[in-house]
Amino acid sequence: MKLEAVILIASSLISIISIVFIPKHKWMQAQFVFLFVQLLTWVLGLSVVELRLLEYPYRELSSINRTSFVFEYLILPLLCVHLNARFPIHAAWRAKIGLYAGITAVLTVVEYLLERYTEVITYTGWQWYWTFISVWFVLWLSRLTTVWFFKQDSVR
Repeated sequence: MKLEAVILIASSLISIISIVFIPKHKWMQAQFVFLFVQLLTWVLGLSVVELRLLEYPYRELSSINRTSFVFEYLILPLLCVHLNARFPIHAAWRAKIGLYAGITAVLTVVEYLLERYTEVITYTGWQWYWTFISVWFVLWLSRLTTVWFFKQDSVR
């Protein structure tokens, strides 16, 4: 089995298993966040691929879609679900920004390493900082929308 297949299967399994760790009282919120982020990543991910800024040479469902199904529709939405389910509402704003920065930095570094050493993703007109900005935006917008929709206390 190719390294790329192992990466996609392992990340899918880890993402699916992570659902067990969503608090039961947050299931409705989790469903909302999951679907909302899928909407965002569908539009953003497809736009980036259609503009030929990114390519996914080794991907799942390649005859249907040129984006990465696992990242756009599973990993990032579930990451946003976990962020919103455990967001430190009463923490200082610096801690909240640190949380966004930490999650975004980890995802950016992982994507950069995948781009550099595998065929999972190829930057054609893209740079790592666009990943950082777009992931931060999706995390922040998912939080903002969740706070608004569920009328919670804190946005940041």
